[in-house]
Amino acid sequence: MENDDPVITRTNWTPLALRGHSWPTHRLVIDEAGGWAELRPNVPLNRPLLILSEVSGLVLLIWQFITDGQGSAFALLTILLIATPIFGFTLRTVVFDFRSGWFWEQRLVAPSKRLVEGRLSSIHAVQVIPERVFTGDTYGMTYRRTFFMSYELNLVNHRGGRLNLIDHAILSWLRQDAHRLAQFLDVPVWDITWDSDNAQTMNELKMQVLDNIR
Repeated sequence: MENDDPVITRTNWTPLALRGHSWPTHRLVIDEAGGWAELRPNVPLNRPLLILSEVSGLVLLIWQFITDGQGSAFALLTILLIATPIFGFTLRTVVFDFRSGWFWEQRLVAPSKRLVEGRLSSIHAVQVIPERVFTGDTYGMTYRRTFFMSYELNLVNHRGGRLNLIDHAILSWLRQDAHRLAQFLDVPVWDITWDSDNAQTMNELKMQVLDNIR
């Protein structure tokens, strides 16, 4: 890759997804012999298991309502049993297949339906950038706004367009997946993650990318 790659200047370096998770939502699985790789959710996307979890949570909720149960442990378990399947059905798997030359996204609710797809040859780079995800908590009568650092793994095409793949707060995990994916796709990694206390301008971030690829 040339140091004066014009795609760098055409690429946006601000957060793309404007959201994030505090836990690692996905993991990268690569089958070199088969010529494919997948970014798979870490929530077990097994339909019978998720349905069983949902039914168990609803039964436990009804039981607590009938018996007027007040146990915090039961309440937490009920929330997890009900919420996990709902969240799991929203997570997507991203498939990269050299046999067909395409990549695409799919969800458990419709595994045969491709939500987003494109040619592998259109991928120019893998981008890793940080973002602050703001959250709010109420303490009594006081509302306190806090934030945590999350990190995006994006695909960049030859025109500088981007597609967000995953977004979570475990930088070492995401960075490792980004570098393994880039190696599998034979494209560079543009990684501009930095210490959250060290603010940088967009020009400085672009210069950092250029320095990293020299």
